Amino acid sequence: MTNVPNQNSYAQIIELIFENAQESIKYLDGDIKSLNTQLSAVTGFSAALIKFADDLPDRSIILISSLPCNSCSVFKILSLFLLSVAIFVSLGGLLPKDGGEDQIISPIEQVEKCLELSEDEYKLLFIKQYDLDIRSLNNLRIWKAERLLWSGRFFVAAAIVSALNLILSTGLKFLMG
Repeated sequence: MTNVPNQNSYAQIIELIFENAQESIKYLDGDIKSLNTQLSAVTGFSAALIKFADDLPDRSIILISSLPCNSCSVFKILSLFLLSVAIFVSLGGLLPKDGGEDQIISPIEQVEKCLELSEDEYKLLFIKQYDLDIRSLNNLRIWKAERLLWSGRFFVAAAIVSALNLILSTGLKFLMG
């Protein structure tokens, strides 16, 4: 027996690589769509919470001898700022990212390049193209995931600061009341 692959086994391997590359692209595309959905959710929740953060206590909480609660105002402003940053970061993740346009092979270009190719050569050409697409999609996925992580951090920070505002104002009302 010989371990030298024959031409037929190359065709099978090429077919497997071709199918795997297609599946990888579908997976990455689905993951990017999921990240877009999550970025949209952070944007929407942050925008909705801005209305609630606007209702947070501020200098209207009066301490001893008509002394306003400046800390409440600072927490309210900080909450609104953090929610705004969360919105901008998540919207930035939703915007189209430059790059990848040169990786698209037009049908005319395919006709010019591929008519004389065998089926295996054609698949090998697309495997190279799929490799570029996979790298581009993976970079886009990583970029969007980073934006989601940061916008989520700002969102959580805003929620914590808002909670501190409410705790402070409730505590002050209780102590003064």
